[in-house]
Amino acid sequence: MLFLQIALALPLLILIETILFKRFLLKGVVYRRTISETSVFEGDKISMIEDIENNSFLPIAWMKAESRISPNLEFNAIKNMQVSQGGYHRSVFSIMPFYRLKRTHTVTCLKRGEYNVGNVTLTAGDILGFVTKILSYDNEVRLLVYPSPLSENRMVDCYRSLQGDAVVRRFINPDPFLVAGVREYQAGDPVSSINWKSTARTNSLQVYKYDYSADTKLLILFNIDSSSSQDNYPNEKECEKIELGIHFCASIVDKTIKQGISTGFCCNGHFRDQKEIVNIPSRCSKIQLFTIFEAMAKLQLHRVVSFYTMIKNIKNSIPKDTDILIVSLYNDEKIQEQVHELKRSGHDVETWIITESEVE
Repeated sequence: MLFLQIALALPLLILIETILFKRFLLKGVVYRRTISETSVFEGDKISMIEDIENNSFLPIAWMKAESRISPNLEFNAIKNMQVSQGGYHRSVFSIMPFYRLKRTHTVTCLKRGEYNVGNVTLTAGDILGFVTKILSYDNEVRLLVYPSPLSENRMVDCYRSLQGDAVVRRFINPDPFLVAGVREYQAGDPVSSINWKSTARTNSLQVYKYDYSADTKLLILFNIDSSSSQDNYPNEKECEKIELGIHFCASIVDKTIKQGISTGFCCNGHFRDQKEIVNIPSRCSKIQLFTIFEAMAKLQLHRVVSFYTMIKNIKNSIPKDTDILIVSLYNDEKIQEQVHELKRSGHDVETWIITESEVE
């Protein structure tokens, strides 16, 4: 008799369960995704936090949070998260009524770029597997990954390939005839730089602090083209050379601005969803440094105009007291023509042509 009652009641229970879940599943569910930092350098780690609230009286037997995140953001191995080819991430969990679940993932930022990690699709089902619902969240959670400056040894190798006026060396190397004060002795400082009077007065080793001989501005002109005939996106080898160029420019900007030198950055590439060249006039401040880093992070590997055309369009707006560093994957007659025009206008110009041997 009891078995018969259960058998008769079971279809009714299934019907009620199905109706309830069809109507209320995912209602009252709130999903948030945040990150611990919105701007970092390559190699830095951040935390990505998933926060899920079930404000409904229904339990969620299973739920999937799926999103596509760039492979350049590497997730540490974590339970209940699957990463498939192409950067598709899937978190699986269940959540009780009126319950909040929080998960934290550690992410390593491998490569410069601008990433949106906020978009997610939730898929949930009922206990018996008769009902499935999908809910999409289109959130803007932007992460900027700045290019990391090159190591000193790598920069020395790059310096050897510079051609033209000694623009970079003049900005980087201190002038022993320009004394800007004193500072504490550091390992590696020559004995000849010790200021004995200041040492006696402070009772600690003090050395001369030299200023830099450059009293002009620096403008970096970066060519995103891999060749003069580039129409499409560069191949893998060319991308490596372009990325090296971006990191070299980041290193120069980091050095010069920290030394108090007004530095600008101009490139014939563009940002996503924009079709204008990147043109940041020379200034000197911490804001300027990170403005240029941000531009380098957002830079797409495709040109707006040819490098020759860009120089031709901006050369008359470059202040007279500005030295110019050109970084390019190639050199041709048209670029040389514009370099001569810049020199005739009174600018010192130095060029670094990135060869295949530079990236090996």
